[in-house]
Amino acid sequence: MKKTFMIAVLAVMLVPHYTDCQTRFGIGVRGGIVADYDNPEFSLPHKLDIDQLTVVGGHVQFGGFPIFTLELAVESRTRTEEMTFLGAKTSAEVKDLMIAANLKYLFRIPVITPYIGGGIASHNLNYEYNAAVEWLNPEGAIHIPDDGSRFGVHGIAGVALGFAASPIELFIEGRIGRIEGDEESAKYKAVYGGVTLRLL
Repeated sequence: MKKTFMIAVLAVMLVPHYTDCQTRFGIGVRGGIVADYDNPEFSLPHKLDIDQLTVVGGHVQFGGFPIFTLELAVESRTRTEEMTFLGAKTSAEVKDLMIAANLKYLFRIPVITPYIGGGIASHNLNYEYNAAVEWLNPEGAIHIPDDGSRFGVHGIAGVALGFAASPIELFIEGRIGRIEGDEESAKYKAVYGGVTLRLL
């Protein structure tokens, strides 16, 4: 009788963990802003400063462990600023196509799942500056970095909201990151949210 009871207790304990460990797969979309883009290698006239970028993207999630999720994400982060002086337009633009791999540690509780994590990324950066007249581009006052790919790292914290009976999971997330430059690193903070469709 005692042996049967022990087996029953072990079964109750192990079955939920086994279920959690099944491979999970999901796809989703996201959007938000880079709220504090600070790139010391990119200098512009004050009225054209770019310190915020709009974020849109998508992700794929894989989970084979109870508390970890691997996420592959692609984000397009862009911003264009324009200034008109004496009828002439001057503009600056930043484009950042980010491809990232993130590992998230999940604190699983019913309905709400807080998480922390980090990741690495490739940032394909493109900068443009169009001066309407020559004197709006004084030597030394404007510096535009070379276009190209840069390595980045970032930390993540967020919370996901989902129900067992629904394949839809909502999330809101914050990120602090750094992008390597030729001489100095760019730093940024981002806030965004999205939805994940859990397929498995």
